[in-house]
Amino acid sequence: MILYSHPLYEKLGPWLGMFERKRPHRELAMATERHDLREADVIVFGLGRYGSRLAVGLRDAGLKVLGVEFDPEVARKLRRQGLPVRYGDGIASEFLESLPLKDTRWVVSTLPDLASNRDLLRGLREQHFTGEAAVVAREEFDGASLKALGAPTILYPMRNAVDYAVEALTAIIHPGKDKP
Repeated sequence: MILYSHPLYEKLGPWLGMFERKRPHRELAMATERHDLREADVIVFGLGRYGSRLAVGLRDAGLKVLGVEFDPEVARKLRRQGLPVRYGDGIASEFLESLPLKDTRWVVSTLPDLASNRDLLRGLREQHFTGEAAVVAREEFDGASLKALGAPTILYPMRNAVDYAVEALTAIIHPGKDKP
């Protein structure tokens, strides 16, 4: 269900409203908290395990990074670590309007599914974003679809992690052996 949470929500969303809180205190508190970054070199959408590590790494490399996250607890945790984070729905056009996209050089999306990334790319086009975009894909098929939608750079975290693990293990197993 986790892998298909967004399509499931699209189908079940109309009936889930009765379970929503009348006043979502955590979310409202996050929405009113200040973020002091008015310009960014990179905006990272989705600050889960991969996105948060990417955003912190880019920041530590000297770039001005603004994170965008929909989970208020994740946003709060990263803010405490000194990362500027905007809480909100990264694919909502009103939210995209509020971001400093005009002077941002790169947008990186680590959003988990093709539909969200498609909506983000569409929203960036509507906002006349002129910088570069990199999008995470889990599978080659998703990467090809994202390329067709206009994403110039596709990141494959699993493939890159496996390649790194193979290289690291090979260096341990066969020390001193040159790479093929």
